Amino acid sequence: MNMHAHYLLAILLTVSLCLTGCGIFETRSAEAPDTGSGSGFQQPDRAELVISNLQAAVSNMNTVNYMRSINDEDFEFSPSSAALDNDPQIWQGWSQEDEETYFNNMRASAQNQTGHALSLSNQERTNLPDGGERVTASYSLTVFHDRASSGVPTVANGNFIIDLAQDENGLWSIVSWADNASGSSFTWSDFKATFYRD
Repeated sequence: MNMHAHYLLAILLTVSLCLTGCGIFETRSAEAPDTGSGSGFQQPDRAELVISNLQAAVSNMNTVNYMRSINDEDFEFSPSSAALDNDPQIWQGWSQEDEETYFNNMRASAQNQTGHALSLSNQERTNLPDGGERVTASYSLTVFHDRASSGVPTVANGNFIIDLAQDENGLWSIVSWADNASGSSFTWSDFKATFYRD
């Protein structure tokens, strides 16, 4: 075998080893749906990241990341007054589990749709005496879902007051959330009530 043949053989062996060893052509195992990875979640070691994570969770309809933004022990939600009047029973003892139920149902209804968004304006932040932080803002929540033909709006508008607290690991989450209508609009509370009933 001449020098040229040796050289070609060496190149072929090197390429062959690379292709089989590095696995670039191997089929990747499927990722479980809605695991929360790769969807814009940031470690909430600063209070403002909770709001960013909430926006990303809505945009991606990611239940795992949505729930990671909510405190799993001390969570309270106060609906808009119109939503409370419409269905007072649903709001009694509203919990983190109820948040997960509504969001999961909304995610299922919005499957294969894109363009979901949570837009905020007039954001204000206030330090609370207990070391927490309060965020007030006007919101516009857009969710494209399959219930629009039944008369359920795809956009909710209102104002919220969200109180954030930090745990022993230094991570922030929502402990209190109050929703208020702006005018007589369909609110986030109405989305929650609508999809909770699925």
